[in-house]
Amino acid sequence: MIFVLLSLTVVISLLTYSYHVLANYQHPIPIGGNILLLTAHPDDECMFFGPTLRGLGRQHKNRIHVLCLSTGNADGLGQIRKRELVKSSQVLGIQPSHVRVSEHSELQDGMKSVWPTDIIAQLVNNYVSKQSIDTIITFDGYGVSGHPNHIAAYEGAKRYIETQKGSTKLYTLDSIPLVRKYIGIGDLITSSFQQIMALIKKEEKGSVLIVSSPGAYFATHKAMREHTSQLVWFRWLYVTFSRYMYVNELSLAN
Repeated sequence: MIFVLLSLTVVISLLTYSYHVLANYQHPIPIGGNILLLTAHPDDECMFFGPTLRGLGRQHKNRIHVLCLSTGNADGLGQIRKRELVKSSQVLGIQPSHVRVSEHSELQDGMKSVWPTDIIAQLVNNYVSKQSIDTIITFDGYGVSGHPNHIAAYEGAKRYIETQKGSTKLYTLDSIPLVRKYIGIGDLITSSFQQIMALIKKEEKGSVLIVSSPGAYFATHKAMREHTSQLVWFRWLYVTFSRYMYVNELSLAN
């Protein structure tokens, strides 16, 4: 029990310190705009993008929207997972009216499912136009875990950007080596050092490093618990050890 309390104290202290230090070393981030998070499945928003959603939301007066490309119906739980996504998004400060889930017949959850890029780009176009979105955030070309649905989300967003002449910005979530992915808060050391050194050297990385405050971390954890249909044992390991629960690095892709 004492060990658990000490560990919790260390985690909170590191998060607090990193949060305040890195606030002084940030690449310009969106402020007062309409941001669209493009995901592949319900629970992506908190498993991978929790720090981003909490960090760019109310604190910077942005209006966050979520467009999820599938219901995650691989196990026949699609309608349940849709409701869980809305609840999770509310915990992360997103209005239910700003959450949309696609049920397109060609965008079905699955490792072997090939999602047409043009369909995704059209869905993005429709949402961006309707909601006056000025910034899109999604996975990068590896999709964090290599999941083809994650990669398809990136390809669709990129296709949209390439075919439009507007000023919409696209940020992608950096995938990192496996050895760093599961060292939890320990990755703050590596991420923080790289970001600060780049800024000291005046290297233009075009990236934003977002570190959760203690409150944001616990909110992300609570959001994950709203996905009750997905809380199998290995999910608990993920939310404990994944660095994406603590820190996100977003790269400007256009």
